[in-house]
Amino acid sequence: MDGKISAYLPGPAPDDAQPLARFLPPVPPGAAARWLAAHVAPGSWVLDPFGASPALVLEMARRGYRVLVAANNPIIRFLIEMQAAPPAEDALRAALAALAATRTGDERLEPHLLARYHTTCGQCGQSVSADEFLWERDSPAGPVARRYHCPQCGQGGEFPALPSDADQAARAAATPLHRARALERVAALDDPDRQHAEEALQYYTPRTIYALSALINKLDALPTDQRNLLAPLLLLTFDRTNTLWPYPEERPRPRQLTVPPRYRERNVFREVEASIAAWARSPEARVPLSAFPDFPPETGGICIFDGPIRALAAHLPELEIAAVLTALPRPNQAFWTLSTLWAGWLWGREAAEPFKAALRRQRYDWRWHTAALHAALEHLAPQIGASVPILALLPETEPGLLTAALTAGSYAGLSLGGLALRAHDGQAQIHWRTSGTASPPALAIQSMTDAARAFLLARGEPSPFLPLQAAVLEKLLAEPSTGMPPSDAYTAITDALPQALTYRAGFLRYHAGKELDSGLWWLTDATGAAPPLAGRIETAVGDHLHQRPRQSMQEIDAAICRAFPGPDTPDAVWVAGCVASYGVRDPGGGWHLRPEDDPVPRKNEQNHVRSLLIQIGERLGFAVEAGVAVSWLAPEGGHHFYVTTSAQLGEIVFRQTPSPGQSWIVLPGSRANLALLARQRDPRLEHALRGWGLIKFRLVRHLAANPLLTRANLDAELRLDEPTYESAQMRML
Repeated sequence: MDGKISAYLPGPAPDDAQPLARFLPPVPPGAAARWLAAHVAPGSWVLDPFGASPALVLEMARRGYRVLVAANNPIIRFLIEMQAAPPAEDALRAALAALAATRTGDERLEPHLLARYHTTCGQCGQSVSADEFLWERDSPAGPVARRYHCPQCGQGGEFPALPSDADQAARAAATPLHRARALERVAALDDPDRQHAEEALQYYTPRTIYALSALINKLDALPTDQRNLLAPLLLLTFDRTNTLWPYPEERPRPRQLTVPPRYRERNVFREVEASIAAWARSPEARVPLSAFPDFPPETGGICIFDGPIRALAAHLPELEIAAVLTALPRPNQAFWTLSTLWAGWLWGREAAEPFKAALRRQRYDWRWHTAALHAALEHLAPQIGASVPILALLPETEPGLLTAALTAGSYAGLSLGGLALRAHDGQAQIHWRTSGTASPPALAIQSMTDAARAFLLARGEPSPFLPLQAAVLEKLLAEPSTGMPPSDAYTAITDALPQALTYRAGFLRYHAGKELDSGLWWLTDATGAAPPLAGRIETAVGDHLHQRPRQSMQEIDAAICRAFPGPDTPDAVWVAGCVASYGVRDPGGGWHLRPEDDPVPRKNEQNHVRSLLIQIGERLGFAVEAGVAVSWLAPEGGHHFYVTTSAQLGEIVFRQTPSPGQSWIVLPGSRANLALLARQRDPRLEHALRGWGLIKFRLVRHLAANPLLTRANLDAELRLDEPTYESAQMRML
């Protein structure tokens, strides 16, 4: 890890079907394993001080590392344990069958709970247990719609609610006793946190509380092995049946406890049944698991410390920690509050107690988060060696999280070794080493202005705010400043940035909104700017396909990220667009350069198209000039054709003085889609291209072969094959 610039480690989209995925950091799989392979040997100890991502912990352990994870959240601990040793599907089904067979009064639990959701089929008139009811937040009197599948007549789908559905919801609602039982498992009657637990319980409908309470009460009567198997099913049910699920959106990522305008009330027992599939998905090899101070084998495994990193820190010198790799958490009031409820419901008040402070805090801001991250990270530097590399992943990066993380690390004695950022995907990767000395960031506004200007000149094109901010923060962290509390430093930085990035300081914004992070940032005077980043990436992709054929998209993406490291990591959409433009996928899934994009054939084709344009112009009686452009001149107005083989349109339009008549850019058909994407990503280009037209090479060949072409129909013929944009993903199918 030499220097201060780090290459971004890309990976495929994270698995959003993993249990509780909507609350967990979306960490791209594979990136952690590649980083570890480059820094430490398998069998070494790797520390995860936050334990925010079970998937990350499992990935490291499956690659043969011994992972010590501080897991303060009991729900996160449970997810790690379950995914390290996933239960068998037949065992889950047997445990659910035993639960369903327990008695409630004179009937079995399963039909008793299903009856709480009865509605009437609109086709056959028979009673059917609905899969879910839809409610509107401002209409609490009853559901507005229902979704069901009738086993008698086969009718299924979404239908308006009946008046009887509101009566059924009221009859099936939780009694005060059911609510009290649900609360008692989290906080005793005299517990000052009881009122906070009551507030959290408001995010379940009364009918849901009744059904969940009935299930929870039956757990205690079952054997331990069955309770352990039912716990993962109930955990997912707790999540799937709260009122944070909007309709029709399927995969929200809630961070605050907020009921959406239209929400789902799901059938609790149906959700318990459906949870089996989430745990029974193609299980990977089991991972050795132990609880601190017992250790997993040297071949790899997970050691869980039941508590925060500050409590674990004193034990770290006993181990030879070779690396620290973690996903930094971001504030999530919804998940942290619900985790306390769920832990109490599953395992009782004792399990919820260490995490119960989450019930009390209703609002989190980035100042608070800066202080919280610092309080955790400051325990690392004194307890691990100075040569230990640290990689912190920041999924769902936004300006507040990035500033909080870098400020907290700086104050905690961590030296920034590099920062890679893929802004389009909201993914940042921070490389730290322990320095042992707190190094608060500098706050000189002129220094911030200079860093932002240098970044934009090097980029050569307008930038989103996040990469610009990252470059400024890197500069600040390289210069020592006077000390202040980390949370105050966060405020000082965020207050100073708007003063550093003013129009008077030489900055302008395209598509600006009210917030600083809206729009694209550029310079009022861009003298000395590098060629646009997009064009350099395009060239790099074409060269890579030519020199390294038959590589996968992931391999190509990783190579381009290495070629353009740091805060300015190319976004995946643009890389994919370049690959689709220049590449052809072979049957094995690899990519190679299109034969026509080999430099010699493509140059020959460019010259041939220019010669055809000259011939067509002369045939139509224009005065033809062949310079930088092929120009057809006439008193009534002419046409100017700029022939290129790339999508780097700025090289043409930014350098040309507008000429009388219509100007055209002529380019290969395989480049047209990329050119339209380039136009979308750069507002300067969008503005400069107004009045220009795009023509594909094949249209020029068509015009040359058309014996009916005249000046009278020329304009219509030139617009016969206008390019239209398709996403790179669509073009790759």
